[in-house]
Amino acid sequence: MKHRRLSVAMPAYNASLYIRQAIESVLSQQAVELDIFVVDDASTDDTAEIVRSLKDPRCRLLQNTTRRGIGYCHNLIVRESNAPVIAHVDADDMIMPGALAKMFDAATGDPRVAMAHCYFFDIDRAGRVTRRAFRSRWESFHQMRPVGLDYRRAMRSASSVANALRTYRRSALLDVGDFSEVYPFGIDYEMALRLLEKYEIRLVPEFLYARRIHGANTTESLRWKRTRLWLGKYRIRRALFRSGKVLYWPDANFDLMAFVAELWAIRKHQFLQALRSRGRGAICFVRYRLRVSLLSRLRSSRGQGGS
Repeated sequence: MKHRRLSVAMPAYNASLYIRQAIESVLSQQAVELDIFVVDDASTDDTAEIVRSLKDPRCRLLQNTTRRGIGYCHNLIVRESNAPVIAHVDADDMIMPGALAKMFDAATGDPRVAMAHCYFFDIDRAGRVTRRAFRSRWESFHQMRPVGLDYRRAMRSASSVANALRTYRRSALLDVGDFSEVYPFGIDYEMALRLLEKYEIRLVPEFLYARRIHGANTTESLRWKRTRLWLGKYRIRRALFRSGKVLYWPDANFDLMAFVAELWAIRKHQFLQALRSRGRGAICFVRYRLRVSLLSRLRSSRGQGGS
């Protein structure tokens, strides 16, 4: 059997409601040798107590005395781990059986690849997903994030693109330098941009990650969060380009109005895509109602004929 050794990074802040499920989804993985580093970023709830209660030697708890942010937590884990691969799992999410073995192979199968990611789907607080929501996500990914995507071109826009179960070769992280501790969000996006200067990103086109939607990240708050992320990522791209850390956009134009125009074009595309998807749903519903009506009439006519 192929030897797959990796560490899982799990920064956590006030994650007591879901962190047990997140950790158990990692510890249940097969065909990998793993440890998991949970960094409690000065939580005010019982996150740390829940982690300690698991009593699994593969699970290590690190605690910050004050809030230091995602970038600091990532860097701490890179220093503490000696595994060749590091995968990131949020403390309120879950991963599917077999996910880590597939991500390890994707991240290590080609020396040009520094990072791998996969498709994700949304679940609610109870861990449920609707067929409609899953189908919508499936259609979106297969249109917007196909295998063979040009990441340098795609990430020139504000889209994260590579965003679920991010799995890194540790040697590549050491090569390009630490995660940024300057930005409040977009840390993984900033790292992906720097990695693309020297390496490639690989997609595993499978739904291996479940992102939980709950009170702190409801659809309404996610919309506002997305707007902040778009602006934050614009600043990140501009700073990296101007500092010379990202040079694969020789014709880049970071004029704010150009950015707004680009953002509007992407939003328009997403709106039209959603409209088409809803249109298909409406057509299916109408067809269903027509079939039900037709069957009811046939049964009624047969009943009358037999009476």
